[in-house]
Amino acid sequence: MSEKRLLDIDPVANISSPLAPRGCKEDGGRRTYTVDVAIDKLGFGPLQWRVTAVGGILWAADGVESTILAIVAPEARCVFNVSPWAEALLTTMVFTGMLLGAAPWGRVADLYGRKVAITLSTIMVIYFGILSGFAPSYIWLLVLRAIFGFGLAGLPQSVTYFMEMVPTKSRSTCSAFLQFVYSLGMIAAAGMSIGVMAALNWRYLLAFSVAGYVLVLPLMFTVPESPHYFITRGKVASALASLTVIAKGNRKELPSGHLVQRCNADMQHMDGRDGDIAIPPHARRSTVRDLFRPLSGLVTTLLLWLIWFLTSFTYFGILLMTTELLEMYHSVEGADSHCMKILPADKANSCHHLTSKDYTDVLWTTLAELPAILICYGLNKLLPRRPTIVIHGLCASVLGAMLIICPLSRAGTVGLIFAMRSFLSSLFITMYLYTSEAYPTSLRATGLGAAYTWGRVGGIATPFIAQVMLRRTIRGAKLFYALTSLVIAIAGALLPRETKGRSMDDHWD
Repeated sequence: MSEKRLLDIDPVANISSPLAPRGCKEDGGRRTYTVDVAIDKLGFGPLQWRVTAVGGILWAADGVESTILAIVAPEARCVFNVSPWAEALLTTMVFTGMLLGAAPWGRVADLYGRKVAITLSTIMVIYFGILSGFAPSYIWLLVLRAIFGFGLAGLPQSVTYFMEMVPTKSRSTCSAFLQFVYSLGMIAAAGMSIGVMAALNWRYLLAFSVAGYVLVLPLMFTVPESPHYFITRGKVASALASLTVIAKGNRKELPSGHLVQRCNADMQHMDGRDGDIAIPPHARRSTVRDLFRPLSGLVTTLLLWLIWFLTSFTYFGILLMTTELLEMYHSVEGADSHCMKILPADKANSCHHLTSKDYTDVLWTTLAELPAILICYGLNKLLPRRPTIVIHGLCASVLGAMLIICPLSRAGTVGLIFAMRSFLSSLFITMYLYTSEAYPTSLRATGLGAAYTWGRVGGIATPFIAQVMLRRTIRGAKLFYALTSLVIAIAGALLPRETKGRSMDDHWD
């Protein structure tokens, strides 16, 4: 490889306008193209289907884990005879691990590649997921699930990888697909719990829940690293090699001309034959501080953190609250119990193992993930991203308020939770899509990791509403989630940037 050349650029410089042309030219009339242009030209082909398999399986496995959280916590409380506060700690420890792992995994993905982060985190999840089933005490269960959560924090990098590998016009469809497989994972976990909890116990359920992750490891060897990652690291030859693999996989030709990092006349380029571009350390490394530059980045980042926090808080709160409410139909007589301002202490702290009917109702509420796919796909196809976020928040808020109706039958409770989960689930995948589009390539994994971190903070806090406060004031807990949904809608309306249809920039505008 020949001597590396220095590329003196501003690390937050604009690489292209939102309506970037499908190619660009340097001085002298030589035709050039960017990674975005190449991927759009190569289209969605066989290689993207392999990438889709990786993202799909990981997302389905993540859906399994979301349902397992709601099922194992109340069961472990009865088995180990612990208080509702201790029960809430089980979910909190998983999300604490996710919180601690989100930023480090984002940095690994930005510095060493998307594939490295995804593979290492998958191995960690498999190992500690199985080990959790052998926990000899509740303390050990908490520790092992926290480490498991740390590994789980790296898997959202598969969204970054997925979105960087598919054409711009396919992103909305791909986001709906991720929602679909996530839903299948949640439904599979709910269905699996009916059989496993009846014939075996929660320990086997934890071990079986990591099966999907095992399938991903061999697939990681069949897909290339993201060319977006290589180009922002100054490794143009490696980016060209990845694009060549994609072109061969799709049986198409790359655009004519030279691959460049951005479409600027003063930008040096390499065509992969002469070597890579060596860029200075300040241009190579992104930090969390870069998320706040310029002013539009500051506003976008703060609002995204708020929305991620509240979306995770509300979604997982409703998920955890489902099994708690179903258990309370055993603890307190009749639907009127859900209208009590304060539950009696003996009823609030009672413990009842969930029955087959309870697991069946969990399955019914989990089926709400399927209409969420249509909601996500339809709204993101028809509307810009920001109005889509607002509509999700408003609908979830109205449905949450309706849960306060008294008396409310068991069927009514299940039905409203079904509808509310549909919108919250669709909102979750919309936020992954918007966040991936809002940040430039140089900050995308770090930005998604930081936003995901705030989502985990929401997950840490919500068990104390859904599993502790709920046992003191049921109506108060329900109202709390209705209000958080309303705040999501307001924050979505304040987002400064619309991302639908934009090219995936490599640096901030």
